[in-house]
Amino acid sequence: MALRAKIRKAPPIKASVRRSQLITTYGVGSVLPVESESFMIAGLEHWNTSNCEPIEEPRLRALLGVHELLAPPGGESGGMVPMVRFPEWVSCPKCNRLDNFWRLADKVDNKYVNKCRHCISVRLVPSRFVACCVSGHIQDFPFRYWTHRGRDVDDDSDHSLRMIADPADSSLAGIAIVCSCGVSRSLEGALGSGALTTGCGGRSPWLDTDHEPCGQKLVGLQRGASNVWFADVKSALTVDRSLTAAEEILERIKPELEGLEDEDVAVLLRIKAKQHKVDPDALVDAFRKGTTEAEDYQHAQARLREEEYEALGREDEKETFVCVPEAVRETSGTGRMLDLVSKVPRLREVRALTGFARVSAVAETKTSPGKLTRNRATWMPAIEVLGEGIFVRFRESAVVAWESSEFAQQRAERISSAMQDAAPASVGVLEPVRPRLLLLHSLSHALMRELALDTGYPASSIRERIYAAPGQAGILLYTASADAAGSLGGLCAQGTVANIVKLVEDATESAQWCSADPVCLESGPSGAGAANLAACHSCMLAPEVSCELQNRYLDRACLVGNSESSDFGFLTQFDGL
Repeated sequence: MALRAKIRKAPPIKASVRRSQLITTYGVGSVLPVESESFMIAGLEHWNTSNCEPIEEPRLRALLGVHELLAPPGGESGGMVPMVRFPEWVSCPKCNRLDNFWRLADKVDNKYVNKCRHCISVRLVPSRFVACCVSGHIQDFPFRYWTHRGRDVDDDSDHSLRMIADPADSSLAGIAIVCSCGVSRSLEGALGSGALTTGCGGRSPWLDTDHEPCGQKLVGLQRGASNVWFADVKSALTVDRSLTAAEEILERIKPELEGLEDEDVAVLLRIKAKQHKVDPDALVDAFRKGTTEAEDYQHAQARLREEEYEALGREDEKETFVCVPEAVRETSGTGRMLDLVSKVPRLREVRALTGFARVSAVAETKTSPGKLTRNRATWMPAIEVLGEGIFVRFRESAVVAWESSEFAQQRAERISSAMQDAAPASVGVLEPVRPRLLLLHSLSHALMRELALDTGYPASSIRERIYAAPGQAGILLYTASADAAGSLGGLCAQGTVANIVKLVEDATESAQWCSADPVCLESGPSGAGAANLAACHSCMLAPEVSCELQNRYLDRACLVGNSESSDFGFLTQFDGL
């Protein structure tokens, strides 16, 4: 969909961005390339919400603590998506000048245009380099600081810069920054952690804020690098949960309760209870329950997943959710580990952008440092997708027996220890990895690979949803799109007990050997944050869009054992029994 973007301090331009991209790829605070220029999506306070369609999903809205979930503007008629110019430093490929856009750009009818004022018709090129910190701030690369090796210099004509590229050297060593004072330095070693010794300036150009207190160090990155912006997306399936009379009234009067003191809230609740003829104590209890869950994010998220887990195990037929479960009655072989298989011919998922991170991805239990707005967010951008899936629930007794084994405990403890050693000191003590999560996530990736081969869906179009809380042992594999028709049923058709038993057997056989073995199966902690053991691109890793845990907590040995303990793999202990 084409979106018309209103650029502050620049003429409006047209950028082709899909709605879903404004959640996952080019959300608030991300860098968006547009032809020969570069911009950043502005904060939510700059958005015109009259062009945004509301998306109804009370469970997710309550989890995030906002009043509304709104779909970003889209379509040819489009809404105005505000952006800011970033990076502001540009260079001219003809005269090699390197400076702020507002100094180098030409003016036509008193408006800046993306052309060098010295070379007239030559288009300016945005800087390839930026500087970020782990707290979510971003700024232009400090070219003067780098060129003068940390010496502060005045921002005047005595220190004008030029960027000279050596055509014979395509590396950073072939790019030299030359100052008019005679000092020069190549960009070799300018990128990555530890390259810049200056502290972060606390700049958030998408929010129009500068010099926010920040004690982090800057990290030099290329403008188009994937770690300049990581989306923090939270999602929920639309499943039926009947509300009590008190909860229905509370949903309606929530806007009236905002900003009131506790005493005033209690008075208003009893007045509303009398008006709507509901029990006052029930209305007060519903309010307190909702407030407690909003404050305890992890508790609310666990409750949301618990409701989904229960819905996926029972027969249901609603407009946005259809589930047809089938119990597994086999008592031998692979069937001994399976408890239930559900076809999900119709499902609806709402995905909301809640924040973002820079330099390194946000861990599942951490809050994203990047802010969508200067103040507390009252709404968040979201999209709804429709699709189909298969839910597989494993037998609780089988999972408990495996996770209590010494082999399972040792694998989980090894990853937990490696993650703690690899984590920065500022993170503190990490939550230990549970054997159940390690098993179910590895199982999910093994089944996902086999399912892609059987159904013809590309692996990147199949997503996972892991239910690994205590008492839960389920995996939902589904495909969904923003199209009104959803998907075509090819995935759901595989959701019979016979097909899933065969799928697990095929996954067992495939997991026995990896083309990178024996190195892969015997490898130590690896991957981002040292959160994997026996996992590589040839066996366990999935496309990033498919994995909800960013390809972390994977270990093929949990499924098939290793050379020392081949009988302790969860899949191999049932094979042929």
